[in-house]
Amino acid sequence: MDIRDHDEVFRGIGQLIDSLIGVEGHLLEDDDLGMKIDVLDRTLEVLRIRRKHLENKLPFEAFVQGHLHVEDSYFTWSRGNQQSSLGSGTPPARLQSRLLLFLLLHHRRRYRVYDIIEAFIEKIWDQLVLADFKKTKTGVIRCFTNTRFAAGTLREYGLLKYTDEEAYKTWVLSLPGFLVASRLLEQASWDLPAVAGDVGRSLAPEIREAWTGLKTYDDFVNLLSGICEPNVDVFDTFRGVLHLAYELLGDYWQVLAAGSGSRREEIDATRAKLAEIAAQPDIEHFYQELSACVNVERLVQQIE
Repeated sequence: MDIRDHDEVFRGIGQLIDSLIGVEGHLLEDDDLGMKIDVLDRTLEVLRIRRKHLENKLPFEAFVQGHLHVEDSYFTWSRGNQQSSLGSGTPPARLQSRLLLFLLLHHRRRYRVYDIIEAFIEKIWDQLVLADFKKTKTGVIRCFTNTRFAAGTLREYGLLKYTDEEAYKTWVLSLPGFLVASRLLEQASWDLPAVAGDVGRSLAPEIREAWTGLKTYDDFVNLLSGICEPNVDVFDTFRGVLHLAYELLGDYWQVLAAGSGSRREEIDATRAKLAEIAAQPDIEHFYQELSACVNVERLVQQIE
């Protein structure tokens, strides 16, 4: 049995740490064990410096496939027989749609990118595997890297905004990003979707299919109005530009649904359609009004 199945053992290790370490004068009484783990981690960090042993030479795979045993305030680790790879963690394509949903619920806060990733990982934590928390050679946790890859693909396809205001400082939904997140909200779930095969840096299937069922302009408006405060007049005020946006977004998703051509060709084609939308008078004004009227509190209650 490898360490991934040792829940009882790790409870014992937690109890051992709790009994051996005391902390005074801190402000984290709600998580005393967490603070003690932090103290132990920092202690080992300083011990590494004193020992001139900065790098952990025990491979992550070897450790988690080994054996732990706790008895009488003492724990031992022994190497296992298998040395198979744990893989690269949850593929970025599985993270894309739920990242859009997370950004819908938090779009007004304008978090820094790192803060977005941290809060997003917290939301999907229980669905991740140990390999997601392995550190890369550059010291970055793998699920943080994979979330950045997911956002990079979303930006390339125009589902996240990229203007001088956002740059790489934060992640903000674009108009098609709002639309996809609105569809995902209907599922009311943080469950990560399955992805068949190796999709690499491609766009997730549920995003490609988000336009399915939007057969009329009224369907389009009803979907977006579903995330807004009641009785807003934004959709009446901007009816003219929205009709044109609806037609162009239909063309945008037709490219995605077809799935033909290379990834580069897809990105170029979808960007061309989004550029047409961005060039329409009042579309940015509509976007700002839509952003302002999103009923965040109700949406959070709906999914939580």
